[in-house]
Amino acid sequence: MDILNLLTRLLLWLGIGYFLWWILRKFIPANFLTWFGGAMILALIAAAFLFPDDSTIGVFWQFLAFPLTPLGATITLLALSLGGDFKKQGPRLVTVALLILLFSSMPLIARALVNHSEQSVQRAYLSQRRLCSDICPAIDQVPIDRAVSLVVIGENADAYRLTNALSSRIDADSPLDPALVARLNSTANIYNRISAARPFVTVTAGPRYGSPEEQEPLRQAIRQQLTGRGVPAESIRVQNTGTDIRAAVVDQEAFLSEQGLFSAPARSGPFDTDRNNRTANRVVLVAPALTMRRAALAFENEGLQVVAAPTELYSTPGQTGRDTLARLADLVPDVNALALTSRYWNELLSAFYYYLRGWLPPFSMQWEQVVETLP
Repeated sequence: MDILNLLTRLLLWLGIGYFLWWILRKFIPANFLTWFGGAMILALIAAAFLFPDDSTIGVFWQFLAFPLTPLGATITLLALSLGGDFKKQGPRLVTVALLILLFSSMPLIARALVNHSEQSVQRAYLSQRRLCSDICPAIDQVPIDRAVSLVVIGENADAYRLTNALSSRIDADSPLDPALVARLNSTANIYNRISAARPFVTVTAGPRYGSPEEQEPLRQAIRQQLTGRGVPAESIRVQNTGTDIRAAVVDQEAFLSEQGLFSAPARSGPFDTDRNNRTANRVVLVAPALTMRRAALAFENEGLQVVAAPTELYSTPGQTGRDTLARLADLVPDVNALALTSRYWNELLSAFYYYLRGWLPPFSMQWEQVVETLP
């Protein structure tokens, strides 16, 4: 299985290299595209496979993946339509670009994609209840009392990001993003449920750049938000990794090992350990539902057993009974729907990237069979 998984990643990297070569030949005349330039690009792709912890490769991937996003594909196709014979190729490329923009900005399509993703969280919870009924019929919930750490996946404060949730006049002076505030409140609620275990709380949000003096106000605001809801100050850790889930995994593995709360299991491959161990220490993961599958499997891939606590559910159960006019309105393009579709697509690309880097298990692994989920 490990050899097959390795070969799959290698073939995918070769496919990406060929795709990149084809894109460059579209933009750069063949006379100027030397073998040296192509070899440099292929060497960078090989480095991403051989040195998975190099952050430079992550930046390279963002540029590579941009044409694969709805907005990036639209811009790329429009740019291609301007070159060469416009009368022959231009109208076709413009039409495809407009269709991508149209469908990706429809609320109907955005909601369907998000519903499909978020329903996997509910399926995971139901799957865990069925598994638990076979081995522990007297227990109705996952053993979150075994949690030694709560990890909140947040954004970097210095990353430009739009959100639908705007601060009120009262909160105008707060440096915290409203979405992060909601995750911190959920984390505090979970902590109060298991306060007897006194777990650590790690928040992966904060400024990535700037001096320590410039970073401290945001860190203090995060601590105040948690301590105001009952989390002890000495249990709170604020990291600046943001949505870099891999960095959060590495940090938790090192920190919990240092505290004597985690030891890497001996195994020949991912998920070779016993997944029914009810006495193992847990990491409660607080992250958006769209991100939860990738985040949870990235932790589990390193042997950290996860209890998933998804937040920011976009789908609502009562949407199927809406009237005809409301359903017709979902066909009208909307900028918020484009943002939601882009977020869903970016998460798919990120999961694909994590798999290529060896940070996720094989595609055949069903995450609801290994990740416990809070109701």
